[in-house]
Amino acid sequence: MKIADIRVMRLLGPRVHGVGGENGQITKLIIRMDADNGMYGLGEADDFLGVVQGIDYIRAALIGEDPRDIRPAVSRMMYGSMPPYPTGTIERFDQHRTPAMYTGDAGYCSATATPTGPAAWAMSGVEIALCDLAGKAAGLPVYQLLGGRFRDRVRIYLDRSSPKDITDDEAWKRLAANVVEAGFSQLKFDIECIASDVPIDVWNRSIPQKQLDWIVRRIKLVRDVIGWDIELCADCHMLYNVVDAIRLANELAPMKMMWLEDPTPITNPDACAAVREKSPIPICVGEMFIAEQCRMFIDRKACDILHPDVMFTGGLTETRRIAEYAELHYMPFALHGNGGALATIAAAHVAAACRNFLGLEYHFIDTDWIGKYVRREGTPLFANGHVPLTNAPGLGVELDRELCAKHLAPGSRLFE
Repeated sequence: MKIADIRVMRLLGPRVHGVGGENGQITKLIIRMDADNGMYGLGEADDFLGVVQGIDYIRAALIGEDPRDIRPAVSRMMYGSMPPYPTGTIERFDQHRTPAMYTGDAGYCSATATPTGPAAWAMSGVEIALCDLAGKAAGLPVYQLLGGRFRDRVRIYLDRSSPKDITDDEAWKRLAANVVEAGFSQLKFDIECIASDVPIDVWNRSIPQKQLDWIVRRIKLVRDVIGWDIELCADCHMLYNVVDAIRLANELAPMKMMWLEDPTPITNPDACAAVREKSPIPICVGEMFIAEQCRMFIDRKACDILHPDVMFTGGLTETRRIAEYAELHYMPFALHGNGGALATIAAAHVAAACRNFLGLEYHFIDTDWIGKYVRREGTPLFANGHVPLTNAPGLGVELDRELCAKHLAPGSRLFE
């Protein structure tokens, strides 16, 4: 079995209740990998700058390769390899019209000087399709390819960001109550959105006391509604300085938070370690990390919980590798989730296969179509706050072609 083609389809539709409660439009990238025997696998990538170009680069490199060689494909595309390169490398790049900067003897080197950014994000979506295809070929669900499952359903935590009208106490209470009523037992809010009505200097990474007071007050509204049995988290989106991140953690401590996420910019593990040292709340990081960055933050004692995303690490096998390193340090890991139904189910396969799993994030509970562009016959995306797993080969999903056709972005074509 060889890879015959890799194609991309872009979906476009409304995003209801986005960051800060704002509505808008959002795109989703679906990847289809076709094998020469008629089988295919599906993947999802985030539609960030450079990702489609990265997929084009990877396509040229992987045409003709065995799709079951998942880890070598990821390693080659993210970290490069040494000559002699496989026969036909240059010809394949030329044939598939990859930009000239990627042709010639550099064909099997990493697409960037470092294995992060669009090259890794593109590889993540392609790798999910590789896993789906390999699972179908073997007649096994992906979680079996990853070593077997510890659980048959995967806990979801909902990112609620904030209500649209943050000044309305009842809106906060309704948002909290809706999560519990829907059967979910973990939820998260975005610190920068909670009290954005309080004037601040938007550049200096600080949290004035007045804003801090309102953040705590509104989080308490949520805690009072959900009680103490529901896990509550907060995301700082890498925005704050060390001093104010520590102040925030201390002020929120009475709310018994499960974690405080990305309190400082994530390019500096020492800053994050300084927050962790004085924070009464566990520190969670890692949504944009590859495995090496996760290792660095663990080794520098810069976090309590790892939080990788299968759409940014390089895919499912890389995410499992990260989880295993965390487990060796008796550290839990949660899964950041910026994807729709396909990426969420893919991440659930990893979560099932990892002992130290805490929860899988989902952003789009209010945006119905994002949870439905793939389907599993007889199995919903969520049941009682969890993703139930099936025994179907691969990821066990198929595209809802009617819904995808309805949401095709301009210039995109439905997979035939």
